[in-house]
Amino acid sequence: MAMRPVEFPFLLKSIVLIQYFMLKIESRHRWIKIISEYSMPKVVRKRQNTVLRRKQIINTLGKLIIQHGSENVTVRRLAEAIGVTGGAIYRHFKSKKEILLFLVDHIEENLIGDIERSYPIQKPLVLLEKILRYHLSSIEQRRGVSFLVIAEIISLGDKRLNRKIFEVLNKYLGHIRGIISKGIESGEIREDLNPDTAAKIFFGMIQGLVTIWYLGSYNFILEEKNESMWNIFCEAVKKRTA
Repeated sequence: MAMRPVEFPFLLKSIVLIQYFMLKIESRHRWIKIISEYSMPKVVRKRQNTVLRRKQIINTLGKLIIQHGSENVTVRRLAEAIGVTGGAIYRHFKSKKEILLFLVDHIEENLIGDIERSYPIQKPLVLLEKILRYHLSSIEQRRGVSFLVIAEIISLGDKRLNRKIFEVLNKYLGHIRGIISKGIESGEIREDLNPDTAAKIFFGMIQGLVTIWYLGSYNFILEEKNESMWNIFCEAVKKRTA
């Protein structure tokens, strides 16, 4: 059947309109995709910048505490050291105390991290020697932040911070105590040894060395003390052979 002349313009107009709307929809979807692809990295970038800034604030606070003492470090001094305003600090943390709490978490990561990096060594004494070596190496790199900041935070007398520090130290001592107990079970460490006391001595000898190192203005290399310190501890705890 032949198409009447009047129907052709109408059909042509309909096709053009359909194509127009299809192009419009396609264009809209393309723009949505472009906007999404452009905005997503910005969100990720912003989140990354926030994490990096928080880490910078925490690390800088630790260094300032060692230099000036915890009671002398204000948010203003912290901001000046980083090169930002006080408002920029408060965008990430509500108060100096909150930064200190995060700093304690950071210290816990460092202390436990040194232990976890030493696994999966099976022999307890070899494992303890490796933990000591990791401690002294990381303390040297961080200028003693972990061990010195612990003492400074305790000196503030804040109950919440002290409770947090106590929990961290108990967790750390628990790891060391567990390694010593395995050494006793395997016959590598003396049976008459108290694992809890031995763990505290292990921590205490590092704390004492770092304190002397700091008071002496870092006048010796910590890692050079590793062998002599370990020999003294090892001789005290290892099982005597007949």
